[in-house]
Amino acid sequence: MQKIGLLFIIVLALATTSAQVPADSLSGLFQRWDHRLDELDYKDPEIVSLHYLFLQDILKAMDKVDAQLNTTLARNTKMDFYASKQSFRHIHSKALQLNDVFAEHKAIVDQVFYQRAIEELAYRDTNRAMYNLDRALQYNPLNPDAMLQKCKILLAQRQFQPCVDLIHKVYTQATLTNEQEMAVSDFTLELYDRLYTHGSNLVKIGRSAEALEVFLALEHFCNNMPSGYCNDDYYKGILLSREGVYESYLSIAREAEKRGNKEMAMKFYRYAEEYLKRN
Repeated sequence: MQKIGLLFIIVLALATTSAQVPADSLSGLFQRWDHRLDELDYKDPEIVSLHYLFLQDILKAMDKVDAQLNTTLARNTKMDFYASKQSFRHIHSKALQLNDVFAEHKAIVDQVFYQRAIEELAYRDTNRAMYNLDRALQYNPLNPDAMLQKCKILLAQRQFQPCVDLIHKVYTQATLTNEQEMAVSDFTLELYDRLYTHGSNLVKIGRSAEALEVFLALEHFCNNMPSGYCNDDYYKGILLSREGVYESYLSIAREAEKRGNKEMAMKFYRYAEEYLKRN
């Protein structure tokens, strides 16, 4: 990496200066370029973008030398003009071919990181999988496969609101294939069921504050998903047990009121009132 750093300094100086390149140093310069090009790595997704930038600086420096070869260096007696031009064309062609390769690899960096994440999940290493998913989304924030896989991990970790936010982004911003649409649809049903069941269980054991967090995530989920199965009854449906339902409604309403969420508080006060009328 130190060698590449030195290369960056050299080519940056060449790319940003209009100084004449000494004719008798061209051969050595071409050899250094050739060596530096061999050091660039397009296979490692962690550094491909950085090395791509190094290559761009080399190409800029080459353009300046090419301009000098065609003007001020063309009649320099200290060099064999035609041999120098041939050497330059050879190294410049190599750089251009490498540039095409870098462009191809840079375009699929997100998929490389996504595949790494899947491999890490096979070894049950969730932390490394999440790292690779985040890296994939850094390069392509709308990679549907990476987004969905991250949603699954967030759901398993009970990070409901981040999961809901991300699946909403999948629906509204990502471009999906038919296969991806089916996978996202299946996950959406699973997410709804998990929120529904978890909220119900929290209410049953009297953990109203935590239940409210689930309800808020569920409300956001239902209000933003392109689906028709969410309606006002999902709050009531969470409270599956008749035992303590009234107190649960009031408890959640008070918790929402304490947090300044008047809309949610009014809903659950209304549910409590409706429950008393029915019973």
